[in-house]
Formats: sequence, structure tokens, C-alpha cells
Amino acid sequence: MEHILEGLLLILASVFIHGTGTLVLLRALDVYGIWWERHHGVVVNTFTLSWVVSTLVILHLVEIAVYAFFYRQQGILPDFETALYFSLVTYTTVGYGDVVLTREWRLFGSSEALVGILMTAWSTAVLIGVVTTLHRKSLDRWKATFEGRHDGQIGDQGQVDKP
Repeated sequence: MEHILEGLLLILASVFIHGTGTLVLLRALDVYGIWWERHHGVVVNTFTLSWVVSTLVILHLVEIAVYAFFYRQQGILPDFETALYFSLVTYTTVGYGDVVLTREWRLFGSSEALVGILMTAWSTAVLIGVVTTLHRKSLDRWKATFEGRHDGQIGDQGQVDKP
């Protein structure tokens, strides 16, 4: 219980990093959307999704590194590599148990797992939103193309009769 303030500060730092990164990502997608409208297709959609996922992973890695830096600076873990490893398995809730915190810091370590779950859920929501938007725009474009080719009635011999 003695390290609650440090835990809250790192939680706030994680939320700030994730929030800022997400807002920048969404703003970039808005700006990029104009380009996407002109250059749509499977390759562009795949690039867009890859870019979004990569950006979200980078945000998570920055948050993990912040925790690792804290563990090392406080002397909680012996070196940065161990701190980074512990932070990664804690944030992702894998928790192998081969590196553990002392009794004094155990509750603090648990707060990182909670943050990891929340930030991963946040990223999942963003990714679902992007996939849904890309899918909807692709369908709209396909429907517009299809309707543009079939804007008349089909005649007796399978030809389109213009009204």
C-alpha cells in the first residue's frame, strides 16, 4: 500500500501516452482519409491496417518501457533488460513468474497488469473502429460502382435499357 502514489502516477502516464497517441493516430486517419478515398483497394486497406496496428503496438511498447525505466531507476530490478522483460510479461498479463518483485512492490506490479488490460482493450476498440470504417467505405464504393453500371433496367436480351 505504500507505493500507491507511484502506481497512480504511472497509470496516469500510461493513459496520457495512450490517449495522446490514439488522438494523433485518429487525426492522421482523418487527414489520410482524403487520400484513401482516391487510392482505395486491398493494398491500401492492408497498409492502413498495418500502420494502425504498428502504431498501437508502439504505444504499448512505450508504456512498457516507462514502467521498466521506473523499475530500474528505483532499483527494484537489477538491470534494464530484466526490468523490460518483467514489464512486458506483466503488462501483457502473461506473468511467467521467473522474475518477481519483492513483497514491498508486488501490489505496484499488479497495477501494471491492470493498465495493460485496459490499454489493450482501448487499442482493440480503436482497431475495430478502423476496420469497420474501412469495410463500410469499401462496401459503399462497391455499391456505387455496381449501381453505376446497372442504373437502368435489364431488357429482354440481357442488355441494360437506359430510362
